[in-house]
Amino acid sequence: MKKLSKKLSKKLIVATAAVLVLSNGASVALADDAASPTTTVPKAAKSKNTEYATALANYRAEVKEYNEAKKAIFKTFQDATKAANATRKSAREAATTDQAKKDAMTAFQSAMSAATSARVAALAALGNPPNKPTR
Repeated sequence: MKKLSKKLSKKLIVATAAVLVLSNGASVALADDAASPTTTVPKAAKSKNTEYATALANYRAEVKEYNEAKKAIFKTFQDATKAANATRKSAREAATTDQAKKDAMTAFQSAMSAATSARVAALAALGNPPNKPTR
């Protein structure tokens, strides 16, 4: 008997809760038909945005120029190292004595040192990359 009464009371509670929830129904909120106030961006903010856009466009152009100059520096270095290596190979093949082989290697090392120095000097002259503008 207790079991039956417990089950019945649980079902009754669930049914009551369901009836209460369903009887309230959904409340509908209607929007006001009056025109809402519009927001506008202040002129100072607009001018800052255009200034930033201009600065950003200039920055992108400067970065492009910087990267192109850097590529040219490394291309020059690569060409110099290839030429030095080709000269070393041909001098080494033509060398018949140990002294001639040493001279070829010394010339190669001098050419590599000169190419490296030229690259370092060119990168120093190029300077740091441009700084990105801030808002």
